[in-house]
Amino acid sequence: MSTPAALVDRRLEVETPEHVAIGYSLADLGSRFAALLLDALVLGSALAVLGVGIPWLVRRLGEIPPALSGWGMGALTLLGFALAWGYFVYFEGLRNGQTPGKRRLGIRVVHEGGFPLTLRGAAIRNLLRIVDIQPAPSWLLGGVVMLLHPRTQRLGDMAAGTVVVWERAGARLPEESVAAADAAGPPRLSPEEFAALSGYIARRGTLSAEVRQRIAGGLAARLEPHAPWDRRTRTADGYLASLHEDEAARRAAGGEEAISGTRAAAALVRRQRETWAEYRTLLERAQSRGMSRLSEHEMSRFAALYREVAADLARARTYDGSPELLYTLEQSVGAGHNLLYRPALRSGRQLAEWLLRGFPALVRRRWRPIMLAAAFLYLPALLAFAAVRLDPPRARAILPAEIIARAESGVERDAQGTGYIEIPEIFMPVMATSIITNNVQVTFVAFAGGVLAGLGTVLVLVFNGVFLGAVAGLFANHALSLYLWTFVLPHGIIELTAITIAGGAGLWMGSAIVLPGRCTRREALTVRGREAVALLAGTVFLLFVAGIIEGFISPAPIPRSLKLLFAALFAALLILYLFAGRWASGGEESGSGATEGVWTRVDRPVSGTRCRP
Repeated sequence: MSTPAALVDRRLEVETPEHVAIGYSLADLGSRFAALLLDALVLGSALAVLGVGIPWLVRRLGEIPPALSGWGMGALTLLGFALAWGYFVYFEGLRNGQTPGKRRLGIRVVHEGGFPLTLRGAAIRNLLRIVDIQPAPSWLLGGVVMLLHPRTQRLGDMAAGTVVVWERAGARLPEESVAAADAAGPPRLSPEEFAALSGYIARRGTLSAEVRQRIAGGLAARLEPHAPWDRRTRTADGYLASLHEDEAARRAAGGEEAISGTRAAAALVRRQRETWAEYRTLLERAQSRGMSRLSEHEMSRFAALYREVAADLARARTYDGSPELLYTLEQSVGAGHNLLYRPALRSGRQLAEWLLRGFPALVRRRWRPIMLAAAFLYLPALLAFAAVRLDPPRARAILPAEIIARAESGVERDAQGTGYIEIPEIFMPVMATSIITNNVQVTFVAFAGGVLAGLGTVLVLVFNGVFLGAVAGLFANHALSLYLWTFVLPHGIIELTAITIAGGAGLWMGSAIVLPGRCTRREALTVRGREAVALLAGTVFLLFVAGIIEGFISPAPIPRSLKLLFAALFAALLILYLFAGRWASGGEESGSGATEGVWTRVDRPVSGTRCRP
């Protein structure tokens, strides 16, 4: 890693709650790209093991019961999806802003205010990775944005309010040698005497024993008044060698060899060396085991030492300490700051509370962008439906051949009493997990498109709306509307609602660029991105429910009337879930308190602003 002095040209200065400034050196584009390559290698290897290695191992072990095989394939599908989308979120959000690649390169992700990266911040910056990699997988868009941005931020960093910084390493302190010299005392010899002593030490190896003894005796007798010489235990030559070493140490802090302005800083180093060592011991223990593993006494002592070291950093700046001293203290204070101010992980009970109350309240609070997303989804659907109904051949220009063939064979299947899709029971887990992962991925793309001023979200919604309307028109032309909707409605009501909410989240984030209000666009993007990703998190829960229904109920060979009854029941439960809180409270919640929860209490306001959603 570069030395501290080489990094001062690209620094981010932040102020801790103790009013002590900490400087972070921004990571360059090359180091970030190298870390990405290492992470891609790790992730690719893990996916290969999951997708190829485990199935191969299972086949080698022998025949697997069909039912267990279906559930196993479904589990592998979910694990692969979670790994592909959650690798960066997990490591950055729960491992102090470092993936394995970033750790190897010595860089980490932090929030712009210097606070540790939160799970939600990691989710925002990595969900928007799908936009940054465009045109996939070249990373051209993200690379160009980072090259042009003064803080080397990509679009995901801007929305999450994050920066990538160098992990700081300690360095040898010039003040340590000065402190050691100060401890020895001031010089005892005059410059002329020290020059004579140095000359003798330099030439002593070339002198014969007799000449060396004679010269050493005379020089020792001359210098003895300045430093006692015990003739019983030490020869003249030994006395002069020891005297020269001691005098050289004394002169390291004075005269021409002294480091200007380091006396007070050296005294600080000498006085606080043991305190800093104790603090670093506790810091390393907390970093390796976690703050929760420290005892109550250790926690209290660590907090007290952190404040003391932060005060020492301020003193070192006042004393005009060396760059190495300031850098080392900044490292210690920054690491402690990240541990002490890291938000606590939320419990399962808090997550359930947020899903039951916080997410529905947030949906009601941001109903305007959600309704706008619904318009971008359903209006194109209606237009596509009308276009296909009025001009049936147009369906072939819009829909894939598989859908056309399914509609054409639907008449015969309907006459035989066969549903839109009927699959063997052992394949239902695979279908359910495949549907869940596909739909969640669609919502992720719809959300991520919002960072492009909402245009990406609009394109995703319109595309899906046109597809939905064209399919409905195609089956209506074959008199198969009931045949289609009997399959779609049980899961489709929840699924389409989730996609609409995800689209609303993307539009809400994109509105920060178009209509930032009294905030700057950067501030608005960060603040609204937090609520947007909270909306997206709730849709994952809805899509999980919809995927289970689509995998196990929609294709099941049960009467149509029962499937329509299920659809009505699920629609009623969805309405009750999203709006029961409003009816119970007698009206819409005011302020942001209703939306607080797992996803909304962990981040602090944008540094230096009163910007609000």
